[in-house]
Amino acid sequence: MPKASPRPRAAAPATRLSNFQYFLILTVISVLNVCFFLGLGFSPSHVRCSTDLVVQFVNLYLENNGATAIGDILPETCAKPAQKSSDEFERSIREIVARCLNITQRKIMKKLRERPLLTLFTTFADHIHTNTEKLFVHNNTLMNWARFKPHANVILFTNDSVWDDIAKQNGWETISISEQAERPPELREMFRLAYERFDTPWYGYANADILFTNQLIVTLEDLSDKGNFTEKSVLLTGRRTNIEKISLVNARSDGNLTKHARDYGTLYREDAEDYFIATKPFPWQRILPVVVGRPGYDNWLVAEARCKLHTDVVDVTETILAIHQTTEKGGNNEGHYHPRSTLNFDLFKQNKIKPNYLAGLTSCIPYFTYTDFCDVVSVEARSRDHFGPRCGCGVR
Repeated sequence: MPKASPRPRAAAPATRLSNFQYFLILTVISVLNVCFFLGLGFSPSHVRCSTDLVVQFVNLYLENNGATAIGDILPETCAKPAQKSSDEFERSIREIVARCLNITQRKIMKKLRERPLLTLFTTFADHIHTNTEKLFVHNNTLMNWARFKPHANVILFTNDSVWDDIAKQNGWETISISEQAERPPELREMFRLAYERFDTPWYGYANADILFTNQLIVTLEDLSDKGNFTEKSVLLTGRRTNIEKISLVNARSDGNLTKHARDYGTLYREDAEDYFIATKPFPWQRILPVVVGRPGYDNWLVAEARCKLHTDVVDVTETILAIHQTTEKGGNNEGHYHPRSTLNFDLFKQNKIKPNYLAGLTSCIPYFTYTDFCDVVSVEARSRDHFGPRCGCGVR
């Protein structure tokens, strides 16, 4: 059963692996193989040969880079492993090193690709331009997302001439949105217009107060390399990390953002999903015209994708750090205090839908991402034991 999702760790740059990374990979592999050695090669009667001692000498074996046989390094208090066990252990090490080298070469080749991987977009709520808190947050987002070019196209949906100018100065595209009083844009409409503007494997919406690190691009690159992954209907989402003290944030620095999230961040609730990234085949035409910036649509969307559209939904919390700029007024339930906050709830009632919100929690998402020993983002299915009755797709 997978552990509860921790705050995401920083993704390693897609360059070649250092000696330290090799050592780290091999050390972890050795720890996983300790039980194999204990079961096949070591006698439980050797009380003085503790697991800690075995790990210590396996680490020594790895540091010697295979110059000395594992059986010759272990102390006399430990029974010598069978030759078959030693051979299997060495084979496992060589295979993981060869795999990492092969992946490193592929990542170097990916750097030569110029075609954008992602089209990422958001919208800014109308507000008085003297609201210094909103100004700071939105400017952070404009600077932060602009860093992902040329790997990503970034779009701001707005009718505000001030933000239109500022966005373009930061290298963003802008698209006008339909004029409706106190009504933010529809999610499916923004995806449709983004499809028309750019041709990329991935398309994503995120709230305007969310900052990302390069984990975003690394995760999408690695997932794109997995066979026909981007040719299927896939939806990615995850939990956000709330940070305060946003005046200390440097939106242009991955190192600053990662450290700030580690020092001041809190992984927020599993029912708050502030970004959605989909492959092009995702059937947005079958999604109700829910609006962003108002409550109710996020968990409904995840449950709808899981239970009705049979889409592969993936929880990317562990590999994408999504930083929520938590301000005094722009806190954790801001959408509930907007005018016409019930827009999505009213839409569900009009369509005689009783949303199964619990089925849309991140903990109910059937797949999750993780970083393997080669610093590659991979996808794994959660075990059946992970899901409780609340994750069922039945009507409640």
